[in-house]
Amino acid sequence: MYTFKTGTSSSSIKYIFLIGLMVLGCNARSESENQLDYSEIPIIELNKEFSITESENYIPAIVMRVMVSQDGSILVSERSENSIHQFDSLGNYMLKVAGPGRGPGELSRYANPHFSQNRLVMSNNNNFLTEYGQNEEGIFEYIKDYKFRLPGRLRGFRVEEDQNELFVSVDSVDYPFLEIPPEFTTEFIISTKIQNDTLLDGESIMSLKSHSSYVEITDGGNSMSYSRLPYRYSDYFSVLEGGNLLISRPSKSSIEILDRDLKPSHHLKLNVEERPVTEKDIEYYFPDNTSSEINDRKRLISDVKPPFMRVLLDDSNRFWLMTDETVEGKEFVILSYTGEPIGRVLLPPGSTVHAVRNGKIYTVKMLNETSIDVYSLK
Repeated sequence: MYTFKTGTSSSSIKYIFLIGLMVLGCNARSESENQLDYSEIPIIELNKEFSITESENYIPAIVMRVMVSQDGSILVSERSENSIHQFDSLGNYMLKVAGPGRGPGELSRYANPHFSQNRLVMSNNNNFLTEYGQNEEGIFEYIKDYKFRLPGRLRGFRVEEDQNELFVSVDSVDYPFLEIPPEFTTEFIISTKIQNDTLLDGESIMSLKSHSSYVEITDGGNSMSYSRLPYRYSDYFSVLEGGNLLISRPSKSSIEILDRDLKPSHHLKLNVEERPVTEKDIEYYFPDNTSSEINDRKRLISDVKPPFMRVLLDDSNRFWLMTDETVEGKEFVILSYTGEPIGRVLLPPGSTVHAVRNGKIYTVKMLNETSIDVYSLK
């Protein structure tokens, strides 16, 4: 007869504890080995193809957006003069698509343009909508002004067979003037459609978590100034050329693509090695601020850099992650569609990437003199 004792001996407990430690150690090692270390990804050199600078017909000033059509035509949105200019695929000036004014197709203020399948829409004249399209000669021309007002800021649109779909962002809370918002705010993306010149009732399809701008009370408490701080974890939303939606959430290290029916079609969960924010980084971003001003800002900056700040998807299904900006330049990490590292590129400091298409990177540099610079990968 065998006798079974209840309980566990101390030696058995020690054995189980050691096994647990070994399993945890193996898991930690495996996770560490699979981490994406940006510094280990080789740098790919860039060739500058051409630059768009001041000419007889065009003076670049406050360039807000650069868009590229399927035939390579370049559209440039200017804030200072409320205008849209068109260039050919080699950067040669073609014409002014739209200029300032209050007539049909004219812009009473900066127009917030968005682009899809060679159609251009802009929230213009106090949130009324204006549409342009590309004719048989490849020239963008005015189509119509819509008579409805958008319920919020236009964030993108896509062309449907019988109607256009608009994506508008609406803040969850409207903070009164002189009330400083919390560190994080929430906005909702509303999907709505145009049917027979009427804007249909929209529905919320997602929420985005956004870092508020840095706010300072000035003029003895009578006004406020707003500025951006680096390394902040804000969600990002964009409409892709084919009509899919790209949503990146740095706080979750997540990149997701929704199809035209708003169903998840692709998802990447990146495991990026942590990168601390250093004093050198702070010095780069705040070279002219006093110590007290820098300390006020540092309180609102994470000690660890986000895995990425912004994500683009090019027409070869490669992800371009904006990961850092230092004195060496603005860093982008290129990943395959499945998340495998392809390379890193360094653009001049102060450059902003607006589009990656046809093997070219379209950037705007606004240091000293403004220029639109177009690069290709070596």
